[in-house]
Amino acid sequence: MIESLGEAFGGPVSRETAAKIERYVSLLLDENSRQNLISRGSVEDVWQRHIIDSAQLLRHAPTDASWLDIGSGPGLPGMVLAMRDVREVTMVEPRRLRTAFLERCRDELDLKNVTIVTGKTDQLSGRYDVITARAVASIDRLFAISLPLSHPESRWVLPKGRSAAKELEEARRTWQGNFRLEPSVTDPESRILVAEAVRRKAGRG
Repeated sequence: MIESLGEAFGGPVSRETAAKIERYVSLLLDENSRQNLISRGSVEDVWQRHIIDSAQLLRHAPTDASWLDIGSGPGLPGMVLAMRDVREVTMVEPRRLRTAFLERCRDELDLKNVTIVTGKTDQLSGRYDVITARAVASIDRLFAISLPLSHPESRWVLPKGRSAAKELEEARRTWQGNFRLEPSVTDPESRILVAEAVRRKAGRG
């Protein structure tokens, strides 16, 4: 498992980090019996479908950065990134039952680099170095709600599955910037959008 995590993260993983991630998976699966955090069909493959899929995002942005995870749900990818010692992770999630679970994970795993917000992005006022979201909204919508929380050097790292190219084509009607689609290590047909210098096109709102 440590080797697989290291390959996903793009660097070595300590036994302490691996142990924390194992504990998080245990908490996640236990809580999933009470509230629907991940689909039943993905429970048997939780490591590949959720942990490795989240971990690979660190290949595209630094740990020494402030990350914003929009619609974090059960902490995917935010909690996984925080356990890999990302400097600061803010997880925003509107459902109180889910943020209660996130708070329990943060406290039990002693993650002092985690901030949890119950609400939506319009309740935030910070500026973040890296912005991510997993299975939340279209690329166009994610840019719209997160642009006020960015600064000129911010980077978006967005796992978008098999619809990535189509979503990016649609987003380009409204947005410009430096965009690239990177392959996913968990699905050969999926992609991760890495975007920088994102801004609205003139006359597009």
